[in-house]
Amino acid sequence: MGYVSLLILVLLTTLSGLGMEEYLKANVENRMVRRVTQSQQALYVAEGGIEWAKAHLLVNPELRQGSLSLATGRVNVVIEPIEGGYKVTAQGHTGLAIRKIEELLQLNDGKWVMTSYQELHR
Repeated sequence: MGYVSLLILVLLTTLSGLGMEEYLKANVENRMVRRVTQSQQALYVAEGGIEWAKAHLLVNPELRQGSLSLATGRVNVVIEPIEGGYKVTAQGHTGLAIRKIEELLQLNDGKWVMTSYQELHR
């Protein structure tokens, strides 16, 4: 009878260990997916900041910076005049993720033309 109890205890311990291992793997994967999602949202928020700057520059060409809070995050925009247009840099924040993009813009026939787009990395 003692061997059966010991065997059951070893079996339960093994199954509990396997269950814990699977739980930890799923938890890590969930955090990775959340981080990737936040990173993509931060990029979209930064692109939204560029669009915000385009709209405001049509009304106020002297605008040089601004910030915007959205449901999915916030964005800080810096606008620098360059020859023939503007350099607009937007940094989007969502959760712990930060993405920064830069566009060079020129105004042609009342519409913005993007001459350069790049994501900036620290």
